[in-house]
Amino acid sequence: MAASFSVERVVLGTALLALGVLWMLANAGRLDLLATLRAWWPSLLVLWGALELAVALLWRPARRGDS
Repeated sequence: MAASFSVERVVLGTALLALGVLWMLANAGRLDLLATLRAWWPSLLVLWGALELAVALLWRPARRGDS
């Protein structure tokens, strides 16, 4: 049986993949990971909030106007 689609699972998988790529680039000497995180952490919080908002708006139950 196939697992159901979940936005949270896709976001978590993408985040883990991105973290792995960043870590690999830092180990190869191509990226100063701490300086990058220090500079970009506010943007990551904004992105996280935007994704949470999108999930909340897209997956809310439809309201029916039975008047």
